[in-house]
Amino acid sequence: MTDARARLDGELAEWYEGRENGSKTVREALRLLMAREESREFEGLSDDQEVAESWLLQNVGIGNNTTLSWVENRLAQQLSLDMEQIRVQVTKPLKQQGYISVKPRHESVDVAVHPPTAGESASREGAGEASGGRGGGGLSEEEWEEFRRMQEELADAEPVRADGGESA
Repeated sequence: MTDARARLDGELAEWYEGRENGSKTVREALRLLMAREESREFEGLSDDQEVAESWLLQNVGIGNNTTLSWVENRLAQQLSLDMEQIRVQVTKPLKQQGYISVKPRHESVDVAVHPPTAGESASREGAGEASGGRGGGGLSEEEWEEFRRMQEELADAEPVRADGGESA
Protein backbone atom coordinates (compact mmCIF):
# COMPACT_ATOMS: atom_id res chain seq x y z
CA MET A 1 0.00 0.00 0.00
CA THR A 2 1.24 3.51 -0.82
CA ASP A 3 0.65 6.58 1.32
CA ALA A 4 -0.16 9.54 -0.97
CA ARG A 5 -0.65 13.09 0.28
CA ALA A 6 -1.71 16.38 -1.29
CA ARG A 7 -2.61 19.82 0.02
CA LEU A 8 -6.09 20.92 -0.92
CA ASP A 9 -7.58 24.38 -0.83
CA GLY A 10 -10.85 26.16 -1.56
CA GLU A 11 -13.92 24.22 -2.62
CA LEU A 12 -12.01 20.97 -3.03
CA ALA A 13 -10.77 21.10 0.58
CA GLU A 14 -14.27 21.86 1.87
CA TRP A 15 -15.79 19.06 -0.19
CA TYR A 16 -13.10 16.59 0.90
CA GLU A 17 -13.46 17.49 4.59
CA GLY A 18 -17.16 16.73 4.32
CA ARG A 19 -16.49 13.19 3.09
CA GLU A 20 -17.07 10.39 5.58
CA ASN A 21 -14.04 8.35 4.49
CA GLY A 22 -11.26 10.38 2.88
CA SER A 23 -9.08 7.40 1.95
CA LYS A 24 -11.98 5.65 0.25
CA THR A 25 -12.83 8.87 -1.61
CA VAL A 26 -9.28 9.22 -2.95
CA ARG A 27 -9.10 5.52 -3.93
CA GLU A 28 -12.42 5.77 -5.80
CA ALA A 29 -11.32 8.95 -7.59
CA LEU A 30 -8.03 7.34 -8.64
CA ARG A 31 -9.81 4.18 -9.81
CA LEU A 32 -12.19 6.33 -11.84
CA LEU A 33 -9.28 8.21 -13.43
CA MET A 34 -7.45 4.94 -14.14
CA ALA A 35 -10.56 3.47 -15.79
CA ARG A 36 -11.01 6.60 -17.91
CA GLU A 37 -7.39 6.47 -19.05
CA GLU A 38 -7.62 2.78 -19.88
CA SER A 39 -10.88 3.10 -21.86
CA ARG A 40 -9.35 5.52 -24.38
CA GLU A 41 -12.31 5.70 -26.70
CA PHE A 42 -11.67 8.17 -29.49
CA GLU A 43 -14.98 8.88 -31.15
CA GLY A 44 -14.86 10.96 -34.32
CA LEU A 45 -11.07 11.19 -34.67
CA SER A 46 -9.03 10.47 -37.76
CA ASP A 47 -6.29 7.85 -37.59
CA ASP A 48 -3.60 10.55 -37.20
CA GLN A 49 -5.62 12.25 -34.46
CA GLU A 50 -6.06 8.93 -32.60
CA VAL A 51 -2.31 8.28 -32.79
CA ALA A 52 -1.65 11.82 -31.55
CA GLU A 53 -4.13 11.55 -28.66
CA SER A 54 -2.67 8.19 -27.59
CA TRP A 55 0.83 9.68 -27.78
CA LEU A 56 -0.28 12.70 -25.72
CA LEU A 57 -1.87 10.50 -23.06
CA GLN A 58 1.28 8.39 -22.83
CA ASN A 59 3.91 11.13 -23.02
CA VAL A 60 2.20 14.13 -21.43
CA GLY A 61 -0.59 12.58 -19.35
CA ILE A 62 -4.11 13.67 -18.49
CA GLY A 63 -4.25 17.08 -16.87
CA ASN A 64 -0.58 17.81 -17.47
CA ASN A 65 0.80 20.70 -19.48
CA THR A 66 3.69 21.05 -21.89
CA THR A 67 4.57 23.45 -24.67
CA LEU A 68 2.69 23.38 -27.96
CA SER A 69 5.92 23.62 -29.96
CA TRP A 70 7.32 20.50 -28.26
CA VAL A 71 4.08 18.57 -28.85
CA GLU A 72 3.82 19.60 -32.50
CA ASN A 73 7.48 18.79 -33.13
CA ARG A 74 7.19 15.31 -31.60
CA LEU A 75 3.89 14.60 -33.39
CA ALA A 76 5.38 15.72 -36.71
CA GLN A 77 8.14 13.14 -36.20
CA GLN A 78 5.72 10.47 -35.00
CA LEU A 79 3.26 10.95 -37.88
CA SER A 80 5.76 11.95 -40.59
CA LEU A 81 3.86 15.17 -41.31
CA ASP A 82 5.13 18.74 -41.61
CA MET A 83 4.33 21.29 -38.89
CA GLU A 84 1.53 22.97 -40.85
CA GLN A 85 -0.16 19.61 -41.45
CA ILE A 86 0.13 18.82 -37.73
CA ARG A 87 -1.53 22.13 -36.85
CA VAL A 88 -4.35 21.83 -39.41
CA GLN A 89 -5.00 18.08 -39.31
CA VAL A 90 -4.15 17.18 -35.71
CA THR A 91 -3.77 19.83 -32.97
CA LYS A 92 -6.52 22.19 -34.15
CA PRO A 93 -9.15 19.38 -34.45
CA LEU A 94 -8.08 17.90 -31.09
CA LYS A 95 -8.55 21.33 -29.52
CA GLN A 96 -11.93 21.85 -31.21
CA GLN A 97 -13.16 18.48 -29.97
CA GLY A 98 -11.95 19.06 -26.40
CA TYR A 99 -9.14 16.50 -26.27
CA ILE A 100 -6.58 19.23 -25.55
CA SER A 101 -6.67 22.88 -24.54
CA VAL A 102 -4.17 25.40 -25.79
CA LYS A 103 -3.25 28.31 -23.52
CA PRO A 104 -1.04 31.21 -24.59
CA ARG A 105 1.58 32.05 -21.95
CA HIS A 106 4.07 34.89 -21.65
CA GLU A 107 6.93 33.08 -23.39
CA SER A 108 5.25 29.99 -24.85
CA VAL A 109 1.96 28.29 -25.63
CA ASP A 110 0.97 25.44 -23.30
CA VAL A 111 -1.07 22.36 -24.15
CA ALA A 112 -3.16 20.55 -21.52
CA VAL A 113 -4.28 16.99 -22.26
CA HIS A 114 -7.85 15.97 -21.38
CA PRO A 115 -9.35 12.50 -20.99
CA PRO A 116 -10.70 10.90 -24.16
CA THR A 117 -14.30 11.35 -23.00
CA ALA A 118 -13.70 15.10 -22.78
CA GLY A 119 -13.49 15.16 -26.55
CA GLU A 120 -16.71 13.21 -26.81
CA SER A 121 -18.48 15.69 -24.52
CA ALA A 122 -17.25 18.73 -26.38
CA SER A 123 -18.22 17.37 -29.77
CA ARG A 124 -21.60 16.21 -28.47
CA GLU A 125 -22.35 19.63 -26.96
CA GLY A 126 -21.15 21.34 -30.11
CA ALA A 127 -23.58 19.26 -32.15
CA GLY A 128 -26.40 20.27 -29.81
CA GLU A 129 -27.13 16.74 -28.61
CA ALA A 130 -28.53 16.16 -25.17
CA SER A 131 -25.93 15.71 -22.47
CA GLY A 132 -25.84 12.59 -20.38
CA GLY A 133 -23.68 9.67 -19.45
CA ARG A 134 -21.98 7.40 -21.95
CA GLY A 135 -23.71 4.23 -22.88
CA GLY A 136 -22.75 1.33 -20.66
CA GLY A 137 -23.10 3.08 -17.30
CA GLY A 138 -20.46 5.84 -17.41
CA LEU A 139 -20.59 9.13 -15.57
CA SER A 140 -23.26 11.71 -16.30
CA GLU A 141 -22.11 15.06 -17.72
CA GLU A 142 -22.63 16.64 -14.30
CA GLU A 143 -20.50 13.96 -12.59
CA TRP A 144 -17.84 14.26 -15.27
CA GLU A 145 -17.71 18.06 -14.89
CA GLU A 146 -17.32 17.65 -11.12
CA PHE A 147 -14.57 15.08 -11.66
CA ARG A 148 -12.69 17.43 -14.03
CA ARG A 149 -13.06 20.34 -11.60
CA MET A 150 -11.68 18.21 -8.75
CA GLN A 151 -8.86 16.96 -10.97
CA GLU A 152 -7.88 20.56 -11.85
CA GLU A 153 -7.89 21.53 -8.17
CA LEU A 154 -5.78 18.50 -7.31
CA ALA A 155 -3.34 19.42 -10.09
CA ASP A 156 -3.07 22.91 -8.58
CA ALA A 157 -2.61 21.55 -5.04
CA GLU A 158 0.81 21.91 -3.49
CA PRO A 159 2.67 18.56 -3.33
CA VAL A 160 3.67 17.21 0.05
CA ARG A 161 6.46 14.72 0.64
CA ALA A 162 5.38 11.47 2.31
CA ASP A 163 8.32 11.67 4.74
CA GLY A 164 7.17 15.08 5.98
CA GLY A 165 10.17 16.99 4.57
CA GLU A 166 9.97 20.20 2.58
CA SER A 167 8.68 19.81 -0.98
CA ALA A 168 10.99 20.95 -3.77
